[in-house]
Amino acid sequence: MQTRSSTNRLIWDNVMWFAGTMALAFFVWVIASLQSDPVQERLFRNIPVQVEFSAGLVITDQSRDTVTVTVRGPQSTLDQLDTDDIQVLADLSTLGTGLHRVNLEPRVSRRASVDTSPRQISVTLEEASEQFKPITVVTTNAPPAGYETSADSPILDVSQVLVSGPLSKVDQVSAVRVALDLQEERSSFQGDYRLVPVDIDGDPVTDVVLDPATVHITVQIDPRPDIREVRVTPNILAETLPDGYALTEISYDPQVILVSGSPERLENAPGTFFTDPIDLVGHTSSFEQDVTVQIPDENLFAVGAQNIRVSIGITPLIASRQLDRIPIQIFGVSEGLTAALAPNEVTILITGPQLLVQDLESNNLRVIVDLTGLSEGNYQIPPEVSISQGQTADTNLSVLPAEIDVVITRDPESIEATETPTSE
Repeated sequence: MQTRSSTNRLIWDNVMWFAGTMALAFFVWVIASLQSDPVQERLFRNIPVQVEFSAGLVITDQSRDTVTVTVRGPQSTLDQLDTDDIQVLADLSTLGTGLHRVNLEPRVSRRASVDTSPRQISVTLEEASEQFKPITVVTTNAPPAGYETSADSPILDVSQVLVSGPLSKVDQVSAVRVALDLQEERSSFQGDYRLVPVDIDGDPVTDVVLDPATVHITVQIDPRPDIREVRVTPNILAETLPDGYALTEISYDPQVILVSGSPERLENAPGTFFTDPIDLVGHTSSFEQDVTVQIPDENLFAVGAQNIRVSIGITPLIASRQLDRIPIQIFGVSEGLTAALAPNEVTILITGPQLLVQDLESNNLRVIVDLTGLSEGNYQIPPEVSISQGQTADTNLSVLPAEIDVVITRDPESIEATETPTSE
């Protein structure tokens, strides 16, 4: 009996020793693992929330579309993670319409602890709806005077549109509108136009989807039989322009007028109407003038204003001329000094208005060399040129040579006057 008891104790002691050894080994392994691959946290921001909900419902409001996910795990695991390995779900598949606050379920593809901030979001579900709505065409501007749309225009490739979205939004849509601006259209055209859902007041309705989103429209535009557009040409008497001036620009507005009358009269009317004559006598600069359009047939009548505004640009003709042997005048020589010039005459090239240049003579030009403040020495000084009858801003003067050699010395008479006689 004693022998069995001793044996049992020995076995138990060995088991306890083995268990202690294993626990110590595991503890050492954990410490070593934590030191070589420590547990850390990493934040993943702007992770999209995937909302699951029943068919027949739509989301009309959601408090957050993205959240921040905190992942806790070994450094080696975190190093292999990217945003594609993380999912955040909001399960509303068992919920009906209304406002719901639902817990977020983060999932990560690797073994790690994961949490979200915030942990809940608010989602509003509403019954989905699809309804056909009629298309209405709104003409924001009519065709130009003298043109009209045909009776069956515009022609749409579809007459109604499927509107889908939340029931409350779809019910607000009274029609789907397309806007046409015909203000500049003088011939038939077609094109695709964007559709806009509107409520009963004509205000746009948001958060709905249109199928199709555009409509193809054909618009037939024809000239009115009793009104015709006619080109206008100003009758400018160019031969009356003063000598020495040129016409640089002619513009006018409007360039067409509308004329009303019987179809026969309009068909036989000339393609261009002229204005009253515009006399240029005495005009030496640009000007504007209102003139009346002459209508050659007394049975035709202007629709609206019969005057046009004409802008006429006038500029002087430019000419060039060379004047030689113009003497140079000295200015500003200090007292007791004298100056010698080389050369003492220059050639002047003049470019400017023809009327000014053609009448210039040598005595109309003044060339000076300003020596104010200069002492004895040798200088190269550019001469200054002026026109006695007034130089205009459009006149360009060039002097040849461009610099004059100047030698300034003491005046001999001044030297003699300053010398004092010596006593014997």
